Amino acid sequence: MRKKLEHYEEILPFGFPEGTRPDQVLKKIHSVEGKLAEFISNWTGSMPFVYFHVIWFISWFLINSTHVFSRHIKAFDPFPYGLLTMIVSLEAIFLATFIMINQNRQALVDTYRTLEEEQEDLEEEKEQEELEEDVEAIQKNLNDIKNAISFIQGKVESLEKSHPK
Repeated sequence: MRKKLEHYEEILPFGFPEGTRPDQVLKKIHSVEGKLAEFISNWTGSMPFVYFHVIWFISWFLINSTHVFSRHIKAFDPFPYGLLTMIVSLEAIFLATFIMINQNRQALVDTYRTLEEEQEDLEEEKEQEELEEDVEAIQKNLNDIKNAISFIQGKVESLEKSHPK
């Protein structure tokens, strides 16, 4: 247990100082930014996100490369689709950032769990020490009682010898 605490800095990412309590880490986990990044990561990792992109890309190609919608929408991004390329590149940058934020958030969750375990271990260790002290005190009291009983028995025997019935 003590060895874990000597390497405390290893379990504290993001510059948390030594002695950080689990509730401080929990506050950071539940920040607005963390929740938003988790929501976006969860959405981008879903099939509806894939379906949205399939529909978006097919629509983009149909609008800009065919005459299917030419009566309703004019082509605005002809081949090689420079605007689409820029939008998708920006999307990739932001998605990568959100994924990294989500990974950092997961590291915070792991840190929270580790700190919570450390705190529980310390409390259990303290409780164990208190119980050991209580057992030692009880043992000392029992020894004192045993010595007192032996002393009393010795006195009773000496009185019986000096005053026979």
